[in-house]
Amino acid sequence: MRSIQPLPLSSAMRLAVTLSALFALSALVTGFIAYSLMSDELRARLSEDARVEVTVFAEDLKQSGSPAFSEKIKNLTTIANRNATLYYFQPDAAQLPIGNMMLNKMFEGPRQITIGNDLTVSDSVQPPEEGTYYAHGIKTSEGWIIVAKSSQWISDSSEVLVQSIAWSLGVALLATILLAISIGRRNARRLEDLNTSMTMVATGDLTARVARPSVETDDIGIVARNINAMLERLQANVERLSQVSADIAHDLRSPLTRIRVKLEAQALRSDLPDDVSDAIRSALVDLTSLSTSFDAILQLSQMETGNLVLVKKLTDLNAMMQKVHEMLFPVAEKRGHELRLELPSAIVVAEVSEELLVQALVNLIENAFRHVPNGAIIDLSLLNANDMVFLSVRDNVPRIPTNELDKVTERFYRLDRSRSSKGTGIGLRLVRAIASLHGGELNLENSQPRLLATLSVKRTSSS
Repeated sequence: MRSIQPLPLSSAMRLAVTLSALFALSALVTGFIAYSLMSDELRARLSEDARVEVTVFAEDLKQSGSPAFSEKIKNLTTIANRNATLYYFQPDAAQLPIGNMMLNKMFEGPRQITIGNDLTVSDSVQPPEEGTYYAHGIKTSEGWIIVAKSSQWISDSSEVLVQSIAWSLGVALLATILLAISIGRRNARRLEDLNTSMTMVATGDLTARVARPSVETDDIGIVARNINAMLERLQANVERLSQVSADIAHDLRSPLTRIRVKLEAQALRSDLPDDVSDAIRSALVDLTSLSTSFDAILQLSQMETGNLVLVKKLTDLNAMMQKVHEMLFPVAEKRGHELRLELPSAIVVAEVSEELLVQALVNLIENAFRHVPNGAIIDLSLLNANDMVFLSVRDNVPRIPTNELDKVTERFYRLDRSRSSKGTGIGLRLVRAIASLHGGELNLENSQPRLLATLSVKRTSSS
């Protein structure tokens, strides 16, 4: 019996993880680009502010003159909170420069300068953590004018931007991951339902259906509904085919019975030649085999279509196994086999149909009788485990090929080596149907060099 194999990491979950990773990567790239663009824009703005202020100062110097402009620069350097901007004015080489910074070298136009390398600041200036300045210099007829803007503003703004991006990315990424995992797990459960249903159908349970497909409107829901519709048609076709087999078997029983009665009457005649009498007896044997096959087909169809009235009652399984052993022990001895019985010390009681279980055990044991070599040992055992009971028949029949273990329980399937022996080809299928009616299953297992057939049933009624 095939087991339901769990799905590996589902495609939906892999897609969810992939999308989350792509989102995180794209968000990081976007954040880096935004950070770079903002930093470039702020640097350009600082340089432009320095240029504009120097240009205004040059015009002011031209109009007001050097003494008045020098006084203005002194006033600017004493204003609080002006440490972010540095000023430098040198009227001529003979005079000391005015401002709150000292330059190592004069320059014209824009330039990036740093404390220690290019300039020093006066004691009134508290140097910022970021010691870089964006400056602009101009030389007029009255002297040098240089304005420098601290890049600390860029660092502070960039830090705020990075923190904002990090928090936004973290929240968005967490929400995306949670949503992706939720969607992935939901789809994984639905795909697991599909896998379970298909596995159950593959093992012969045509009543299996995919759960909750009607409430889903996406692609998986559509596939689930189509699968359910297909299974409905498949089950209906199989039931019709089973019914056709049952109808044929039922319709042929009466003519076969009439033929049997006529042949039995002829077989009792004493004036028949020996060859004719032998032919009649052979025909009666064949008719008996046909009747047995048709009866089995009818019974199997009733079980599989749910038309069999199943009567269960509390049964002493130890006594039932003892009865089967006593009934078939002489048959085993006659065929040269040894039929052994192993029972637990405690009495096992279950709510079952004793008649059907006896029939299932007889089928398994007779199947062993037909296929084991002379002098074989056949073990019949009973095992109680929690709410299940296991009835086992172990023999030393030649190994069944692994790829045929599931097939031998199908209708009319017979191994190549068994085609010349007697049998209907539905005995094991009948045993499997009986096990299913009792909430269990038939399991065939190769145990070199023996074959173990285990019939499991629930201890309490499943109806």
